Amino acid sequence: MPETYHPKRRDYPLSALNDTMRLVRIRCRYCKRQHCYRPADLIQIFGDVDVDSLMDRMTCENGRDHGRLDVEAFAPAGREAVGLRIRRLVGIKINRVPVWKDDPA
Repeated sequence: MPETYHPKRRDYPLSALNDTMRLVRIRCRYCKRQHCYRPADLIQIFGDVDVDSLMDRMTCENGRDHGRLDVEAFAPAGREAVGLRIRRLVGIKINRVPVWKDDPA
């Protein structure tokens, strides 16, 4: 009898990457851009979510219509780590928009 289908892997949260000193590489298939992020910075924005769920949560900076992004967790070693540029979170801006209501006088 064939085996029933069920997910064979567990979720892999960003905090697990933070503990093992790994990075997150995000690529856009459309415009061929690639950026590397520290998991601690992504935790501040999205919370401690699964690494694979970042595909749906993040969008390309060049355009929203570029589709889903490739997300990969990796540990840089050797030649790859020499010229690696890592994007760091400097601050989070919150856009405050006033909402008005007219009171009848």
